[in-house]
Amino acid sequence: MDVGLTSEQLALRDTVRAVLRAECPPDAARQAGNDPERWRTLWKTFVDLGWTELARCEATGEFGPVELAVVLEECGGALAPAPLLSSVGLAAGTLRAAGPAMDEVLAEITSGVVATLAVHSPGTRLPGTSMTLRDGHLRGHAVAVPHAARAELFVTLADADDGGVVAAAVRAGAGVTVVTGECTDPAQPVADVEIDATPVAVASVQSAEHALAAPLTAVAADLVGVASAALQRSVEHAKTRRQFGSPIGAFQGVKHALADNYVSVERARSLTYAAATQLDKPDPWAPAALAKAAAADAASACARTMVQVHGALGQTWEHDAHLYVRHAWQGAALLGDSRALYYEVGRRFAEGAK
Repeated sequence: MDVGLTSEQLALRDTVRAVLRAECPPDAARQAGNDPERWRTLWKTFVDLGWTELARCEATGEFGPVELAVVLEECGGALAPAPLLSSVGLAAGTLRAAGPAMDEVLAEITSGVVATLAVHSPGTRLPGTSMTLRDGHLRGHAVAVPHAARAELFVTLADADDGGVVAAAVRAGAGVTVVTGECTDPAQPVADVEIDATPVAVASVQSAEHALAAPLTAVAADLVGVASAALQRSVEHAKTRRQFGSPIGAFQGVKHALADNYVSVERARSLTYAAATQLDKPDPWAPAALAKAAAADAASACARTMVQVHGALGQTWEHDAHLYVRHAWQGAALLGDSRALYYEVGRRFAEGAK
C-alpha cells in the first residue's frame, strides 16, 4: 500500500506548520496551563482559516481523513492548546460514522462550535457505549472527556432500546454536569461528565468499534506529532551539547536511544496514515487501534528520552520537556492505553475476528 503524502498534502502540511510557528510558539502550552482563556485566540485562528471544516472530511472529497491526519499531526507537534482534536477528530469522527442524520450537528462543528467525545466509562480501559438511551432520554457517566469544560456540544455512544448502538449529541447546559479536577496536561484539560438529558440528535451506527475508528486514528495522528517534535528537539540538543570534547549524540547510549525513537515514530506514522486510508472500509477498527497503540508508545518513549537527553535541564520547569511528557502521557491513555488496545486486537485475531 502506498501511503506517501501527495504534493498537495505536503503543501498543506507546510502551510499548517508555518501558521503554527507564527501563532502557536512552544510557550503557548505553558501559558495555557496558567491562563484558562489562552486557547480562545488560537481557536479563532483555526476557525478563521477553515481548519474546522475538516469535520466533514470524506475519503472521496478534496479534504479527506489523510488531510485531517496531516493537520492534527502538526497541531500535536506544536502542543497546540486548542480543542481541534476533540472537535474535528473525536466528536466529528464519531458523527461521520452515523451518516447523513448527523449532518446538521457536523455543520455546527464546522462553523466553530467546540465539541468533544464522551465514550469512556468509569473503571474500563477501552472506550465504548458509556450511556443508555431509553424512551428518547440519554443517561450515563463518562470519564476523561477532553476539553469538557470548554465544550458546547457533547457526542457520545449509547445502548438503545432496540439493542443497537447509537451516536447521540447533547448540548452543554441543563442535564449535563462537568466535574473538573486535576489532570496530567493542564493545557489539554479533561474532566468527567454526567449526562441526564434529551439529545438534540440521535442516529444509529454500525457498532461502537466502527464509530470509534476515526477518533482513534485522530488521536494517533496527534501523538505522532508529539513524538516527532520531541525527537527533533532531542536530536538538536544531542548535536550541540558537548561533553568530554564531543557532542553527546556521539555517545552510544544517546544515539541508540534516539535511533530507537526514530524507528518507533516512523512505525507509528506509517500505521496512522495507513489507518486513515482504511476508514471507509467495512472494518476499520483494527488498523485504527494498532495505529493509536503504536503512536502512544512512540510519544511516551520520545518524551521520556527527551528528558534523559537534556539531563538536568530537561527536568526543570522552565524547559519544554515536561510539556511533551504531559501531552504524551495524557494522550496515551485517551481512548484506551496501548496494552489494552494490543490485547483486544490480538484477542479478536485469535478468535478469527476480522
